[in-house]
Amino acid sequence: MATALFVILPIFMLLGVGWLLRLRRFPGEEFWRLLDPLVYYVLFPAMLVRNFANVDVAQLDVLPAAGAALVAMLAATALLLLLRRHLALNGPAFTSLVQSTVRFNSYIGFAVAAGLYQDAGLTIFSIIVAFVIPLANLISIGALSRYGRSSSSSNSGLWLAVFSNPIILSVVLGVILSISGIGLPWVFDPFLDVLGRAALPLGLLAAGAGLDFKALHRSGRTVIMACLARLLAMPLLVLGMLWVFEVDGLSRMAAMIYALMPVPPGSYILARQLGGDAALLAAVIAASTVLAIVTVPMWIFMLS
Repeated sequence: MATALFVILPIFMLLGVGWLLRLRRFPGEEFWRLLDPLVYYVLFPAMLVRNFANVDVAQLDVLPAAGAALVAMLAATALLLLLRRHLALNGPAFTSLVQSTVRFNSYIGFAVAAGLYQDAGLTIFSIIVAFVIPLANLISIGALSRYGRSSSSSNSGLWLAVFSNPIILSVVLGVILSISGIGLPWVFDPFLDVLGRAALPLGLLAAGAGLDFKALHRSGRTVIMACLARLLAMPLLVLGMLWVFEVDGLSRMAAMIYALMPVPPGSYILARQLGGDAALLAAVIAASTVLAIVTVPMWIFMLS
């Protein structure tokens, strides 16, 4: 438990620093507006390409863990659809519950995987992320198209974004470099190493800056339900699927890290664009992130 806390608490402290700096409007609103795309499109891809290019991907047995995470996500979605009429939620609020259940904060996940399990854990977690992100986005967009306030006719660009995700493309490029034996030319390896080192701390600052604790004024049953779905139900579902798929070791822990993460700030943007309950999601994002400070170390301790 002490080891997990030693690794995880600084991660959430960085989130707090990002939130405080954004609150104080330092170094400026333009900085925070541009930081997230910098991390998402430049720094994380640099880290992932280098990481995958330098490992023997053929030796990694990750597909069962990724399959367990995907089946758990589909099972959670099916369960929510079956229970919808009993949840007393309007359509937009229901889409926020769906997003809260299937989507996860990958910035925190990458930091936890790297902190606890170094490069090996980061690599395996990255592959799982590359599998689950498309399905999570497809489920979220599908729910918003069906139950949100907007029509589905304007969503073509978002569907395209699902398959042009820079994290997925970076993993694919790194895997190709590894399997082909090409690797990274000597000049690119140290370059991507230096560039990628900034990904985790700046990614956490960006995630913290996106938190809106004012939204917690809108609390209540739905916020609690969404936090339980993300921080309790999904870990239990993924754990059950990992048992069914007979996954253990580092792959098991990497899949569980996906399941333990709070709701990502990007969910709010998607809800706002496609007619979901963005105010509700803002509250869920803040609440689940605060609760994760307690739940993530507890889960890691119980699973270790």
